[in-house]
Amino acid sequence: MKYFKKILKTLLYTLIFFTFFSLLLTIFNYFNIINYQTLAIGKIIIPILSLGLSGLQMGKKVSKNGWLEGLKISLIITSLLIIITIILGEFSMEKLTFYLILIISGIFGSIVGINTKTT
Repeated sequence: MKYFKKILKTLLYTLIFFTFFSLLLTIFNYFNIINYQTLAIGKIIIPILSLGLSGLQMGKKVSKNGWLEGLKISLIITSLLIIITIILGEFSMEKLTFYLILIISGIFGSIVGINTKTT
């Protein structure tokens, strides 16, 4: 049960981070503060940073196998994203490549998290 709470807490932080920065990007685009190219880059960078930070957070909470914890949390989040894109009918091979990049980002974040943890 304790492990399940850690995962839910990490998922909540990831959702808050992702929602806040997506909303900020949308507001900047609405008021023409940023152009379309910046919006396209932001749509790629925000999920990568979100999963990297969730992996970092999971890595700081474990004592060994940080990459495995990052893989677990990345697979959970990426599976949810894949289900959403399949429901919306927007699934493609390019998005599959992007999801693999997201998984690698979560793994890398957890490796950094376990190595920067203070004992």
